[in-house]
Amino acid sequence: MAVIQISRIQHRRGLQADLPNLASAELGWSVDTRKLYIGNGTIEEGAPSLGRTEVLTQYSILDFESSFTSNITALQANVVAINGNIAVIQSQLPTKTFTTLAVTANAATITSTTANNSVISYTLGQGADERSGTIQFSRANSTVAYIENSTDTGSTDVVFTMNANVTHTNLNYTAGTVANLIYSFNTI
Repeated sequence: MAVIQISRIQHRRGLQADLPNLASAELGWSVDTRKLYIGNGTIEEGAPSLGRTEVLTQYSILDFESSFTSNITALQANVVAINGNIAVIQSQLPTKTFTTLAVTANAATITSTTANNSVISYTLGQGADERSGTIQFSRANSTVAYIENSTDTGSTDVVFTMNANVTHTNLNYTAGTVANLIYSFNTI
């Protein structure tokens, strides 16, 4: 009859304070803390550092609290910096002054500006119909070039035109019926 021999593989074990450095891929068990470690091996073998690496178990204590606390502190500092940047940007934006005007049923000049380059933002209401848009213009001496971009919720009969002289640009309109116009200037 054959003799059957059962072998046992024994790993290092002991108290956490007494656990030695482990050889490459050698396992070590800390009996008091119930933590499992694997040996890093030597730097010559390619290990990033000497010593051992903890293998995570249900008894491993991960220091998430200090990581979260430092990340939250960093995020709060970023929020403060972003709010400061927003305040700086807002302080550099030109203040928009909106003007409300009742457009009469005829032709007239709404306003004039001395700016060479500007954008007029407007909302035009004529009964239940509305048109919103911008008129971007540039003036060189007495020549003005402009582009109007608008969207309509209904048909309005107000038509804008522009003319200029050496010092001013005029926004003119023609209208068949009364309309309400709210507009503002932004100098480019």
